[in-house]
Amino acid sequence: MLAQTSSFKINGKILNEAQQTIANATVSLLNSENKEVTKTVSNANGLFELNFDVKGSYQLIIKHTGFAAYKATFELDNKDFGTIYLRASSQTLNEVVVQAKQNLIEVDANSITYNVSKSLTAQGGNALDALKNAPGIFIDNNNSIALNGKQGAMILLDGKQTYLSSKEIVDLLRSMPASGIKSIEIINSPTAKYDAAGSSGIINIKTLKSQIQGFNGTTTAGISYGAYLRQNQDLSFNYRNNKINVYGSYNHFFGYYSYLYGSDRIQNGKTYDSFTDDVDKRKKMGARLGVDYTIDYKNTLGILVNGNFIFGGGITDTKTDIGLPNSSNIDQTLNAINDYYHQNTERYNVNLNYKYEDTLGKIINIDADYGFYEKSAGNLQSNIYSTHNSVTKENYYRTLNGAKIYLKAIKADYTTNLWKGKLETGIKYSAIETNNNSRFFQVFNTNEVFDERRSNTFKFDENIASVYANYKKTFGKWVVQGGLRVENSASEGELAFKINGKDSLENIKRNYTNLFPSFSVSVKPSENHNFSFGYSRRIDRPAYNDLNPFVYLLDELSFWQGNPFLKPQLSHRFTLQYVFKSNTIIGLNFSHTNQYSASITDTVAKTSIVMIPRNLGTQQNISLSITQLYNPTKWWDITFNGTIYHIQNKISFDKYRNLNLKQFAGRLNIQQRFKMPYKITGEVLGFLNSKRLIGGNEIVKPTSQIDLGLQRNFMNNSATLRLAFTDIYKGNKFYSAQNFDDFRMKSYGYYETRQIKLNFTYKFADSKAKGPRVRNSALENENGRIK
Repeated sequence: MLAQTSSFKINGKILNEAQQTIANATVSLLNSENKEVTKTVSNANGLFELNFDVKGSYQLIIKHTGFAAYKATFELDNKDFGTIYLRASSQTLNEVVVQAKQNLIEVDANSITYNVSKSLTAQGGNALDALKNAPGIFIDNNNSIALNGKQGAMILLDGKQTYLSSKEIVDLLRSMPASGIKSIEIINSPTAKYDAAGSSGIINIKTLKSQIQGFNGTTTAGISYGAYLRQNQDLSFNYRNNKINVYGSYNHFFGYYSYLYGSDRIQNGKTYDSFTDDVDKRKKMGARLGVDYTIDYKNTLGILVNGNFIFGGGITDTKTDIGLPNSSNIDQTLNAINDYYHQNTERYNVNLNYKYEDTLGKIINIDADYGFYEKSAGNLQSNIYSTHNSVTKENYYRTLNGAKIYLKAIKADYTTNLWKGKLETGIKYSAIETNNNSRFFQVFNTNEVFDERRSNTFKFDENIASVYANYKKTFGKWVVQGGLRVENSASEGELAFKINGKDSLENIKRNYTNLFPSFSVSVKPSENHNFSFGYSRRIDRPAYNDLNPFVYLLDELSFWQGNPFLKPQLSHRFTLQYVFKSNTIIGLNFSHTNQYSASITDTVAKTSIVMIPRNLGTQQNISLSITQLYNPTKWWDITFNGTIYHIQNKISFDKYRNLNLKQFAGRLNIQQRFKMPYKITGEVLGFLNSKRLIGGNEIVKPTSQIDLGLQRNFMNNSATLRLAFTDIYKGNKFYSAQNFDDFRMKSYGYYETRQIKLNFTYKFADSKAKGPRVRNSALENENGRIK
C-alpha cells in the first residue's frame, strides 16, 4: 500500500562497456501499475536524477539507441544506483529503426518548443525563415522581432546571446541554415538565472547536436530562386574518442537578395513619392569549432570558438518625385544611388567552460568569454535633381564608417539541492568597449571635402555586474519557483566632433542599479491538465550603435540617425498558461513598459525625414494565444496557432505632439503535414496577420502567406531531398501608414519572400555515442545589443 509523503530522489550514472559516459539516455520511472511517473535524460556526464512523491514499488528503465534496455525494480525511498552499465545491442546500426514520434510543437510549464527539424518548408531556408514560422513570433520589415505582439524578445543561440541586435541579428539569422536548427524554444516567463534583458520573453534557438561516436556528420547543399539564384551549403561534424569530443560546422549563403520598398508622403504642403530598388550582394558565412575534455565523471572542460562573416557589395537606387497634393504634375525628381562598394562584418567569440556535476545534484558551471565585432563600410552616393529631363543640381557624397566592439565577461553558476528543492545562484561581470568612426565627405570633380557636421567618433564603455538567486520546490502537485536578480550598470559615452574647425567633446555618464524579481507557480491537478502563472521584471538596454548620432543617408531627403540620449526601457510582465493533454495550449500575457523606445519617422526642416530611436512614453500589451495539435488520421497532422493582442501606446514626440494609440490585432498560423504515396511527406503552411500597430505610431495593413513543401528519404533514410515553394501568391507585401499634424506618410515593401528551394541532405555515421555539450556563454546579454 502506498503512503503519501514528501519528495524522494533516485540518481545514478550511465556508462557503456568501454567505460564511456552515455548522454541523452532515456530514464523512466514506472509505478506498480506500469504507469510512467516521471522521466528524464542523462546529461553530458551520463548523470541522471529523478524525483517522485510516493513511496512504494517502482521499476527503473533506461534506454538508448544501440544498447539493450536496462531494467531494475526497487522499493526504497531514496536510492543511489551508482554506476549503471548498458550493453551494446546485438543489432547493427543499420538494423536499428527508431519509431519515436516528435510533435511539431511541444510544451511544458514554462516554455513552448517549435521543432524546426520537423518542418519541411523551413528546410533549405535560413534561421530567419524558420523563426517566422514559430508560434507567436512576427518579424516586420524593420527587422523588429515581436513575441505575442510585443517587441523586445531576447535571442539566444544554444543558450547564448547572439551578440547582435536589430539589422545585424537578422543578418546573422540569414547566414544560418535552418537545416542545422533542431528547435526554437519560447520562454515566456524567464527565471532570475537568465539576464534580465528581453521585455517580451526569450527565444532560444537550439542547433542540432550529433549523438554519434567516431567520425560522423551531416551535409546539406541547396539552391533557391526568387528574384535571383542563390546557393546554400552547410556541413557539421562530430568526432568522439574516449574523453575527447571535437565538433564543428561550416555554412554559407551565396547570391543576391532583392528588396523593393518605398514611401509616399505629404510634408509641408508638398508630395514626395519615393521608390527604392535595393540589391544586397553580400556573401554570408559562418563557422564554429569546439572541444570538450572529460577529466573524470564529475569534471569537464571545454572551449568553443564561433565566427560569422558577411562581406560584399550592394546598391540602392532611389527615385523620388516631388510635386503638389492633388496634382499629377511633377515639379522635380531626385535620383539617388548608393554604391556600397565595401561592406565587411566580422564577429568572433571564444568561450572557455568548466563544469562540475555529481550525483547529489551539485553543479558548478564557470564561463569566461571574449568577443570581438568589427564592421566597416564604404559608400559613394549620388543625388541628381532634374526637371523635365534637365539636370538642375548634382551632389555627391562619400561615407566611410567603422565600428569595433570588444566584449569580455565571466560568470559562475552554482546549483544544489536544498530543503528538498533546488537552489540556483550565480554572479556575472561584463565589460564592453565600443569605438565608432564615421567620416562624411562631399565629392567634387577634383577633390573630396571633409564634412565636419556629419562626421564624428563615438566611444561607449559599459560595465554590468549582476548576482542572482533562484529557488524551486515541489509541493505534491504544485511547483513553486521564485528568484531575484540584481544588476548594476555603469556606462560612459564620449562623442568627439568638430565645430568650425575646433574640436568638441560631449560626455554622457550613467550609473544605475535595478532589481529584477521573478516568480512562477504551476499545478497539475490531473494527468491531462496543467496550469501555470509567472511574473518577471525585464529590461531592454539600447543597442550600442543606436547611441551613435551619426547620419546614414538613403538620399538627401531621407536618412537614419542614432540617439546618444536613449535610455533603457523597463517592463513588468505577467503570464498565465493552461495545457490540456499537451495538445492544447492557452496563454494569456500582459506587460507594462516604461520609457518605451522605438524607431520613429520624424520630420527635419521642411523637406527631409529622419528615422531615429527615441524614448516615447509607455506601452501596454495584452495577448491571448491558442495552440492546438490535432491528428485527424494517421497520415495527417495539423498544428494551429492563433494570437489576439491589444496594444496601447501613450507616447509623445515632443510637448506639442502627444498620442494615445490603441489597436487590436491578431495572427493565425496553420501548419499541416501529410504522409503521401511513394514515401513522400508533404507540408502546407499558411499564416495571416491582421491590421496592427508597430513602433510608435505606424499602422500596418494585413499580410498573409502560403508555403508548400515535399520531402522524400533515400538510402536507408541517410539521404533526404526537399522541395519547397514559399509565399506562392506574394501575399507577404508590406503596407503601412502614419501621420501627425501636416505630415502623412504611406510606406510599402516586398522582400523576396516568394521562392522555390531545392535541398539535398546526407548523414553519415560510424556508431552511436554522445555529441557536444550545450553551455551558456557569459556574454549572453551584451552581444545582443550590437547592431
